[in-house]
Amino acid sequence: MKYLKNNVFLMIFMFCFIFPTAVMAQGISVEITPSSGVPETAIKISGKGFASNEEIDILLTLEEGMKIGLGTEKVDIITSDATGAFTANTAIPRMAKPGQYKIEIIGNKGSQTVATLEVTAKK
Repeated sequence: MKYLKNNVFLMIFMFCFIFPTAVMAQGISVEITPSSGVPETAIKISGKGFASNEEIDILLTLEEGMKIGLGTEKVDIITSDATGAFTANTAIPRMAKPGQYKIEIIGNKGSQTVATLEVTAKK
């Protein structure tokens, strides 16, 4: 029985070492405010649960193969703070057509998650 317990512990340890993003993604959360709007609407993307001081890329997929980086105003790099939280002020791209869009939030230390944004038609 002791041998079995040691092997289970070893397997869990190896899984965490080989696949760190699978474990890290569990505590990640991202909020987009507002979660929908017309093109050029200002939005705030806030996240927590990332690694501390992690550089973060935010990519919006407009159509197959076309990704646009979203970021902060007057800042080249988005970096999480010591607690793993970040905030980015940006806007819905002008060329986005009405529909649901996938936003990938990817950190350079292995943290990642996906969020959605709804673009509505101008009235």
